Amino acid sequence: MNKGESLNTRRRYAGMRLAVVVTATGALLASLSGCSDQKEKRQYAVPHSLCGIPVDSNTLAPFMPPGRKLTVKRDTTNSLASICEIRVDSRQAVQTEQMWLSDAPNTAYFVGGAANSKLDHEAEDGRFLYSGWEAFGKTHQCTSEKLLNSQLFTAFQMNSSNHQDADAMKQLITAYTKAVEKTDTCKHGLSFGSLTHNR
Repeated sequence: MNKGESLNTRRRYAGMRLAVVVTATGALLASLSGCSDQKEKRQYAVPHSLCGIPVDSNTLAPFMPPGRKLTVKRDTTNSLASICEIRVDSRQAVQTEQMWLSDAPNTAYFVGGAANSKLDHEAEDGRFLYSGWEAFGKTHQCTSEKLLNSQLFTAFQMNSSNHQDADAMKQLITAYTKAVEKTDTCKHGLSFGSLTHNR
């Protein structure tokens, strides 16, 4: 074998080894990708209500992260507020809130420093303020003389998703607020501490 043949032979074998390495690497990546896809699947059902308040699960679904177990916890430690926390595994995924506030002229006052994003969208002359992944609203005719003429406000915030959709957030906060307006809390101006369950 002359030098030229030896060099060509070595190149050919090197090319074969490279092809084997590339093929093996591709198979490994495909396998890892498959494992990743399995881990990234949503293994729980997207809820149709959050602490007794109905929501559109189809609108909510894109914001919900992958995971195995969904848990819902309601906190009414403060009788003027009801916080509903939705967790997926160990992560907080969604938080909704209803709050009685006195001397609150509008939704912007209610928001204060609670927003985690720029609320660059509004609807109904500022009654609803929202971004791609959180929204705040003010109920109609939900007032309470028992609670110093307080008005009832609402919030809907996503906490563990990169998905953003301002139109969806508008739909969620609008529907959520209308559902809150049908509750006994709104109709009778009740504090959250006076109800065992908010229907």
